[in-house]
Amino acid sequence: MKKLLFIGVLLLGIAIAGLWLVKAYFFSQGPVVVLQIEPGQNISQISKTLKKEGIIRSELLFKLILRLTVSPKDIKAGTFDLRKNMPDLTVINCLKSSHCSHYEKITILEGWRSEEIAEALAERNITNGQAFLDIVRQKQLEGYLYPSTYLFSQDTPPQKVVDEFLNQYKKNIEPLFQEFPTDLTEKQVLTIASIVEREAVHHEERPKIAAVYLNRFRINKKLEADPTVQYALGFSLKENRYWKKGLTLNDLKIEHPYNTYQNIGLPPGPICNPSAASVKGVLNPETDFEALYFVADSGGYHVFSRTYEEHLAHIKRIRGR
Repeated sequence: MKKLLFIGVLLLGIAIAGLWLVKAYFFSQGPVVVLQIEPGQNISQISKTLKKEGIIRSELLFKLILRLTVSPKDIKAGTFDLRKNMPDLTVINCLKSSHCSHYEKITILEGWRSEEIAEALAERNITNGQAFLDIVRQKQLEGYLYPSTYLFSQDTPPQKVVDEFLNQYKKNIEPLFQEFPTDLTEKQVLTIASIVEREAVHHEERPKIAAVYLNRFRINKKLEADPTVQYALGFSLKENRYWKKGLTLNDLKIEHPYNTYQNIGLPPGPICNPSAASVKGVLNPETDFEALYFVADSGGYHVFSRTYEEHLAHIKRIRGR
């Protein structure tokens, strides 16, 4: 009796171990695999790719289950987030629906100009960068492309990408105009905010920098903002970047609508896409702040001055000349 009991327990243990091994082999899912299914690929080609990537164990079994459950026509082209050693039915459900679609995560930095955004989108295969840029320029949307982190499918139509930026602008920027009423137009606010965005290094200085440019604008004094010249110069081949750092006296003399060293008033429009903090800084600037000048110190903070003489003295002290 004891011998039979022992044999029974042993067989049960073997059966459990066998089931565990089967489960581990067939159902334990591994790391994520980003898989591209091209338009026109047939089931054999798809099965071969899935097997090669370790997503399925058997091409034959996968094709059999596929034909018993859905039509091959239900399998969609696209980019999918799958896992190694997924159950075949889960793979099939992923390939016929959108719940496993792959999304590219992209962060649009505060202060990027539209060209930088277009390049970042194109690099991640999110959309056609030039087509995106054409829409932005045609509709004059510089300044309205809200900087944030987004999830996009690859090969998203450019207008759909633009619409998502504008939706986030409506959610995050438009309420500020209700909270802080102003006599400025929306475009004027965004234009000054875009300059503030490129000037400010430390968050708490935005209302002060905004106040300086508002003061100059309201007394019809040239803004003399370096970022507007950088925007006018465009891409610097020498520095291999936008926003040329080493501005020269000749740069400040270029004839361009955005050169605020040569033209009185605001440039024709925003020079980048500002953050909500910079927009708020313009709508709610530092109160009773009469400064007209500022210069950056070695830590990125700014020293503000009411007069040009004070400004020159601060430059001499900071730069040692």
